[in-house]
Amino acid sequence: MKNLIQFDAAANPGNSGGPLVTMDGEVVGIVTAILNPTSARTFLGIGFAVPIENAASAAGLPPF
Repeated sequence: MKNLIQFDAAANPGNSGGPLVTMDGEVVGIVTAILNPTSARTFLGIGFAVPIENAASAAGLPPF
């Protein structure tokens, strides 16, 4: 997969579609997936988000 933000903030199954937010409150992406190579169904440290510019563009909104 290309053009994703990799992050290590806490995320769990069900967080997909939620915002990825900086400490300043700026939304920088939409949570898309978590790396979960086991059947534990818990966050193991790596998540991925679509950059907010890509999400806005896909929704037909102007770039920021």
